[in-house]
Formats: sequence, structure tokens, C-alpha cells
Amino acid sequence: MSLTHRSLVPTAVSLSALLLLGGCASLPSLGGGPATTDAAKPAAGKPEPARSGTASAAPAAPGAAGAAPAAGGPPAFATVTKDAKRIDGLLPLWQKDEKVWLELRPEDLGKPFFLSPKLAQGLGENGLFGGLMVGRWQPWGRAQVVEFRRIANQVQMVARNDQYTAAAGSPEAAAVKSAFSDSLLGSTAVASQAHPDSKAILIDANALFVTDLLGMGMTLQRQYRQTYSFDKANSAVVDLRGNPDETVLRVQAHYVAPTLAQPQPGAPPTTPQPTLPSTLPDARSLFLTLHYSLVRLPAEPMPARRADPRVGYFTTSVDDFGNDLRQQPRQRFINRWRLEKKDPAAALSEPVKPITFWLDRNIPLKYRDAITRGVLGWNAAFERIGFKDALVVKQQGPEDSFDTLDVGAASIRWMTNAKPQFGAIGPSQVDPRTGEILDADIGFESLSSRAIRHTRAQVLAPRSVTQWEAILQAPHLHAPGAEACQHADEAAEQLSYALDVLEARGELDPDSPEAEAYVQAYLEDTTLHEVGHTLGLRHNFRSSRIYTDAQLDDPEFTRRNGLAGSVMEYAPINLPAPGQRGGMPFQTVLGPYDYWAIEYGYKPIEPTQEASELMRIAGRSAEPELAYGTDEDNSLGIDPDSLQMDLGTDPVLFARKRLAIARDLIHRQENRPLKPTEDYTVLRRSISYALRDAGRSVGTLLRQIGGLRTLRDFPGSGRDPLQPVPPAVQREALQLVASQVLAADGLSISPALARKLSTDYLARFDSGEPVATDFSVEGMVLDLQRAVLAQLMSDSVAARVLDNEAKVDRPGQALALSELIDTIGKAVWADALAGGEIPAARRELQREHASRLAERLLRPTPGSRADARALWRAQAQRLVRQLDKAQAAGQGSAMKAAHLADLSRTLKLALEAPLQRSGI
Repeated sequence: MSLTHRSLVPTAVSLSALLLLGGCASLPSLGGGPATTDAAKPAAGKPEPARSGTASAAPAAPGAAGAAPAAGGPPAFATVTKDAKRIDGLLPLWQKDEKVWLELRPEDLGKPFFLSPKLAQGLGENGLFGGLMVGRWQPWGRAQVVEFRRIANQVQMVARNDQYTAAAGSPEAAAVKSAFSDSLLGSTAVASQAHPDSKAILIDANALFVTDLLGMGMTLQRQYRQTYSFDKANSAVVDLRGNPDETVLRVQAHYVAPTLAQPQPGAPPTTPQPTLPSTLPDARSLFLTLHYSLVRLPAEPMPARRADPRVGYFTTSVDDFGNDLRQQPRQRFINRWRLEKKDPAAALSEPVKPITFWLDRNIPLKYRDAITRGVLGWNAAFERIGFKDALVVKQQGPEDSFDTLDVGAASIRWMTNAKPQFGAIGPSQVDPRTGEILDADIGFESLSSRAIRHTRAQVLAPRSVTQWEAILQAPHLHAPGAEACQHADEAAEQLSYALDVLEARGELDPDSPEAEAYVQAYLEDTTLHEVGHTLGLRHNFRSSRIYTDAQLDDPEFTRRNGLAGSVMEYAPINLPAPGQRGGMPFQTVLGPYDYWAIEYGYKPIEPTQEASELMRIAGRSAEPELAYGTDEDNSLGIDPDSLQMDLGTDPVLFARKRLAIARDLIHRQENRPLKPTEDYTVLRRSISYALRDAGRSVGTLLRQIGGLRTLRDFPGSGRDPLQPVPPAVQREALQLVASQVLAADGLSISPALARKLSTDYLARFDSGEPVATDFSVEGMVLDLQRAVLAQLMSDSVAARVLDNEAKVDRPGQALALSELIDTIGKAVWADALAGGEIPAARRELQREHASRLAERLLRPTPGSRADARALWRAQAQRLVRQLDKAQAAGQGSAMKAAHLADLSRTLKLALEAPLQRSGI
């Protein structure tokens, strides 16, 4: 008979009473398990709707009813389970009122299980999103390989440390065991005597799972800097289910902060301040619902496939100390699903078990077809390697009893959060022994749609130099998390930008079916990307450079080939320049890299031939259409090809085109007619989007200057792995930045338009922080210029320009650092030295340049190059002479004279200051 769910709701008490209860449980030791990969779930597929276990009265154990417990020991099995209901499953559960017991047979002790936690209900903000795998936003709480250990009358749930291994029974295995520790997740006393027949025992499941098992209290404390702690008295198990492959417990965990901290007035700006959740009726109390699944590892491990740096897969790593001849013990395997042909001899065969994606019932009806197309689009790559219908899509029905958070198949869910956070995300969990993907849950965020374009514009408008540096993709020293993904969020912004551009040109009605087709294409593009992650693929930021601008402008070419070499790219929407026809806007087909990567990961290969065949496949990496570069290549700020939001073989042509589109959109706002039903925020939105996209284009240009292509080739490819950007490209990029960003006639708007850029007065606090009523385009452009100067005048760019001179065959043709410094100076100071008046915005930019020059002279960093310091000093000396000459000419206002005198004095003081320098 079907399982009857028993929802256990805590006894209602007043808020003041529950705050007095406290109920803070001590937190067990957290962490453990593989350090580089999630734990996983069994390979069993998602059962059909009739998958529930059965609930029944406790069976009478022969001879057990009247058995007396041992003196001082636990009660008999039948005594504990009297009047309780049994939930059949991988590990049976027993439920009586609020009490839940877990049944463990002797063969269950000491055996590995996967404990897979997911957040079924969250807060809708700060990474606490209902429907996500736990552990995506913090380093603890991930899925674990656990085992139950009995020590006398105590049973421990221990997270196994399987990161470090050696051959079982070997001396090395003994050394590994003594070197590394497991972690205790929880423990409880044995609750019953052994069953007379099965010899199973019962343990208190509440003691293990109705706790702060995942450290969510720490997460809340870190996110809000409040004293949130777990409240056991008001937490409970609210759902139990099972089947032969899985045991599911759902826990409603209550967290409480008896007192709430307030921000401290007058604290330094860098001091972290307490905040409050914005989605709660009372910030002192909140519930998080945790979905725990216990499953077994696959009985037969899938053959692992080694990782290759030329092909971008997520990896599972194991430190194997059984072979000391390797250069290092760490072995890396790619993450992939187990895919085997039903008929190994057939050229095209259905798989034994397809990769099944369940669409959750909460996905809006109008988007299901686009999402389905995005999933099934990957079948084209699998067909090339002999699999028919490798991916299958199934729709969860209204009456289906299973949850898409359950284990054994991939799922896609629709998520509603308080404000835009990530767009979409595609995490997965794997078998740490082999890298086999066992479960994946894609989440789509509903607020990444075009319905909130005005809010996004207010939230996303750059309001500081730091924000502009992020848009420019300025270099930084650490890479983001390998699984971090902002593709959907970036694509949603590009969608909104395109709708504004095409509406302003009169080419698209934002409420027309054509506009809806853009939304559908966005969803298909995003689904292809996120499904790629769940197949094991990492980002590929180099793939956007394989097609020419003419090809991208061809609708038929882009319909067949897409925009980039891979759907794992962050490609901007393919916007035509004014007067051009334009190709397809989004990437809705796989690229050549995607076919190649799937071949490497999933092609059936005989074990004896695998090593040579994988080397053959990866050896094609030098082919232009298979270009690959990922997050680290982008974030370290060196490689000019591994960029986000660039497109086409010619980066300077791309940037010039996008800057023209942005300028055209800004110009069209000058005389844009507004309906009486509209407000002025549409103008602010368009200007904001145009400036952000212009900033991204400038970032593409900046990365060319001193740029060094870092290729992942192995010897024999015919290419050098380190390749400076051609000097002609660097010069062209530098001149475009100087003329369109730093020059006097750069980005600007008329005073008449500036007076119309009003705010949405009802939505000023919707982002969680106030949005200024004023909107200074001049200030935004100045912050952009400051961010550009910060990068061009940085020690890192100077070092790369100097280093590149040693990497080119003709050093005299390379972009010299002196040329870079002179070009910056001329762009910033041309109007000041020409005799005319100097506008306020130009004075601010010139002060910024002079201040940075003075800083280079007064406070050189330990890593700065001597040649760079000498050239900065020479420029400062030359500029002082020019400023004094312009001041002596006496042309212009008193403000101009004061400005020139002030900056001349600043540079003179910096030049005259005594400086202790080493290395002379």
C-alpha cells in the first residue's frame, strides 16, 4: 500500500516563549570527506511515480514480545517499535509521533553510504535558496561518504576521509590510515536490543538529523553577523520516505537569535556590519528545511577516466600513496555520467540507462518546451559517438509522489528568490572513487526574466571604481570557485539590454511575440550551458574567438553554428550594429568544442586502447575551433582570449562595434518619446545598460595591452604555449581606449537628458540597499576612467609590457612601456595643455592621473620594475614643465589656473621628496 506521510509540526508556542527556550545544540565536528568533490548518490535511476515505500504496523518478532531486556541495557526491538509505523527503504525507518528510529542491520555497520543534503526551503537570499544542493555556497555541509560505527552501546555517524588512499592491505594503506582523520557528524546510543531474526538494532534518528548537522548556524552567523543558533526544541522531522535504493528524511530546522545586533554608527567603512534577513516577518526566528538522502555507492565502480588540461571537465581527485614513482600522489579523474551501450557492437545504440532529466512540476508551462530543447540539444554530441537518445526529459506530474530533490537522476527546478542572485546553477554530486556523476539539480531563478529590467538597472548600475573594475575583469590573484557560474545572470542582463536597444531603434515591440522569442532563446541557451555543467563540463571562455564578425552577422550561419565554439562560454548577445542585419542573438546549438569534449569524456573505448585514444583526442586541442580556456585563465588577468562577454576573432573590432551600439542607444534617449503611462526610469535603465556594456567592451581592450595568450598545448602542437598579443593589436586597443574613454570627447550625455534620469521611487529599497535618487552619468564615467587608469598604470601591466619585449622576435616592434605611458598622458592632458577651458569632469580625471603619478614616485611597491619607476618619473618631470608653461600663458579662468598650479605643486613635491630605494 502507498506510504502515508506523517508531518510532525512543533507545538505552537509564543515567539517570546520560544526565544527563551534557547535550545542550542552542541555542534558535532564538521567537514571530512573528499576535499575536492561532492559526495554522491547511487546510480539507480529515478523511479516512476509509484516509487514510495510502504508504511505498516510493526511486525511481531517471534519470541520478542515477552522478552525481557538485559539488565541496564536497551529495551527489546518489539518494545521500542510497538505502535510505530515502519517505512521501508534502503535503511528502514520507524516512526511514532515525533520519534523516529533508524534500523541498522549488522551488514549496514562499517559500510559506506552517501549522505546527500539539499535545502528544500530556504530564505530566498544570501545563498539560502530552497531547491539547491547544500554546500554550493559554503565549504561545509556538502554531501559526504558516511558510515555507521558501533562502539559498545554507542553508534557514530562518521564522514569517511576517502581523499587519501593506497591499495587495501598494503603497508602504504596502514600508513595512510594513521596519517589522516575521519570526522564525526553525530552519535547516539543504541535504542533497542537486536531483532531476534534480522539482528538489526534501532538508533535515534532525531539525535543524528534533528541537529545543526550542516553547520547552517555558522552560515547564518557569517551571512548576517547575528547570533543565530539551532533551536532543537522547535525543530522536527516532517517527512519520511523510502525505496530499496534510498532513505529520505526531511527536517524542519529552527534557528533563533534572541537579540539582534545593529550597525555601529561611525564605524570605519571597511568594518563588517550586522544585517538582517529581508524576507522574514520577524528576523529573530527562521526555519530551514533540509532534505537528507541516504543511498549506497554503485556496487560496481565505473571505470575512471583521467583528466587532461586541454579539455575542460570538473575533476575528482584522490591522493594515492600506493605508487611512489609518480611525480605526485594526486590523481585526477573527470566527472561524468555512467553511459554504456545496450548493443556495444552497434554503430548507434541506445544506452543501458539514459541520463534522465526530470522537469519539476513548478516550472511555468510556457518555458518547459525551451528548457526541454536545451536538454535534448546535447544528444547531437552523443550521437556522434554512438549513443541514441543519451539524454531523456521527463515531466513530473501533479500526482507524482516523488520529489525532484530525491536521488538517482538529474532534475530542473524553478526557484523564486527575493531578488536576482545567480540566474541559474547546475551543481552535481559524484562518486569520489571514480568521478561518476550520480545526481544533478539545475535551478532556474525566476527573477532573471525581462519583467524586472527596471529593478536590475538600478541594482546593477556601477556606483564605484571597485564595481567598474569587476566589469572590466581586472586581474586579481585568486581564481573564483571552479563551480561558480554567473552565465544565466549575465545572459539575462544581455537579454534586457538587447530589448532596450531594439526597442529604441524601433525594430522590436517589447510586448510582442518576437520579444517573447528572445526570452525563449535565452532559456534554451542557459539550459544548454547548465546541462553542460551537469555533464561534467567547465566553462570555456576562449571559445568566443573562433568566428569572424561577418559570420556572426549572418543569420543562417549562426543558426547552424551558433556564436561561439562552446555553449560553456559567457557570450554576449549577438547585437547588430546600427544599420546591420544581425545573426541569431543567443547560442542555441552546440559548438565544435562541445562535440569534442563529449567525445573525450564519453566515447566508449576499450580499456587497452584508452590511454592512446584519449591522447589522440586531446591532441587535437590546437585546432582553432577547439580552443579552451577556463575560469583561472580569465581571473588571473593575463590571457586576453579567455574573456567573458567578448565575441569574434577581432577583439578590437568587437569592442568598437559594441561601443558604437552603446553610444547609439545613449543618443536615442536624448529625444525618446515617453508615454503618459511610463516614468523616467526607462531612460535611466537604458543609460545604465549602455554604460555597463561599454565598460565590458573597454575591459576587452584593456586585456590586449600587455596581453599574453596562455595555451594549454602539449609539445608537438606546433604552437608556443606563451604568446604575446601582436604589437599592432595592442596599439590599436590602446588608441581606442585613449580616444573613446580617456579623451575629452568620451562618453557623455546632454544636460537636458541628465535632468530626466529619475528613479523608481517605489523601488528604491527593493535591492536591500538604498538606490540614490540622483543619477550622475558624469560620476559613473569618471569612475570608469579611474578604473581604466588603475589598470593601465598598474605594476602588473607594466611588468607584462616589459616582459613581452623579451618574448617577441623583434623587440623593437613590441609595444614599449614608454609608448603606453605617453599615450595615457596625451589622452588625459591634451585639452588642459591646449589653452582652452577645462571642464570639471576633466579636472577630476587629471587629478586622478597626477595623484597616481605621485603615488608611483612616493610609494613604489616592492614588485614594481625599476624601468617603470624611471619612466613614471620622467613623465612627471615633463608634465610639470608643461603645466607651468600652460599656467604662465594665463589663458582661461581662475579655476583653471588654480587647477594647474595645484597639480604642478603636487608633482613637484613628489619629485623632490627623499626616497629610500633598494637595488640601486
